[in-house]
Amino acid sequence: MFGQATYLIWLALFIALPLAILWLIWPRVLWAQRRALAWTSIGALVGGWLWDGLAIQVGVWFYRPENIAGIWLLGMPLEEWLWIVGVTLLFGSITVVILNKWLPVID
Repeated sequence: MFGQATYLIWLALFIALPLAILWLIWPRVLWAQRRALAWTSIGALVGGWLWDGLAIQVGVWFYRPENIAGIWLLGMPLEEWLWIVGVTLLFGSITVVILNKWLPVID
């Protein structure tokens, strides 16, 4: 639909934009948990690379060249790396906000 920018545009609209809104509304809450979010993202990148990389290599799924930027890293397109870290940060951030806002803080 948007050529090689299709997946990147999709990621920007449905992952980056909501993530940016969360961080603009609750910056201190999320910044306080930056290490947990970073470690979770690193774990997701490793696990995602193993899972998605294998799925791509054995042909479970593929990426249409006309819909991706064409930048491949360790057997996966750039967009897949951005998806893995973006979704992890988005849902991790949502979880941090929910826990902080609706559950009592235990000291």
